[in-house]
Amino acid sequence: MRKGVLLVASFVALWGLGLLAQGLSADEILAKVEEKGFMGAETGKVVVTVRFTITEGDVTNTYAFRVYSARGIDDQPDKSLIVYLEPELVAGTMFLTWTPKEGDARMWLYLPALGLVKELVSEEARQQEFISGSGITREDIAGGFRYRDDYDPALAGEETLDGTTAYIITLIPKEGHDTEWAKVVLWVDKEHFVVLRTEFYDAGGKLGKVIEAQDFYVDDLGYIPHKLTIRDLSTGNVAVLEILKREKTDIPPEYFDPQDLPTLTIPLE
Repeated sequence: MRKGVLLVASFVALWGLGLLAQGLSADEILAKVEEKGFMGAETGKVVVTVRFTITEGDVTNTYAFRVYSARGIDDQPDKSLIVYLEPELVAGTMFLTWTPKEGDARMWLYLPALGLVKELVSEEARQQEFISGSGITREDIAGGFRYRDDYDPALAGEETLDGTTAYIITLIPKEGHDTEWAKVVLWVDKEHFVVLRTEFYDAGGKLGKVIEAQDFYVDDLGYIPHKLTIRDLSTGNVAVLEILKREKTDIPPEYFDPQDLPTLTIPLE
């Protein structure tokens, strides 16, 4: 009888270990997150309309953009064109990115008032905030928040966050990689592989920035947070990104050619 109990216990233990072995690794979880891209569309051509509201102290500014994206098409780099719609002062400004599977992204800025297309190559230009006070850099946008390039991920466990079971992934900079943050922690929805919360820590271990995803829903392209709130704890700035509309549609190739940006006719409504 005792031998039977021991055999059953051994089987249960080995079965449990087998389940753990079949589980996803931290790198596999992060790969699934990055496959979705910043706007949540894994592959194909997608147009997304977004609104950015930024509060710095007593001042609040609102911006609107249309994002034209082409991802996972043949062996081409992922491409994205962001067109400023509002406010009127910057309407028509364009930010174009090409992001290869490996290596650095390329990015261009088109300023309609000057009729000028400029490739952003310096580290200073690439690390500038996409919008002042947003807490998101041009490099973040171009790279699609691809953490695996610079960080080693580790699975720190699971936690229920606002009723959703999430993996907790801790990211530590790879040796020899110069990163803005000394540690990044992600809470990843186990079912949909969207990031629910991100925490950024400086070299002193102090929490410097938090991104929270809110108002989840399903549209024609899948599961997506309607809102991202970005809090810069050092300045007190708060940026809210709202995804207003997403749709799969054909996008002309000239939308992704830097030479064609000055001649594009894109509706700004």
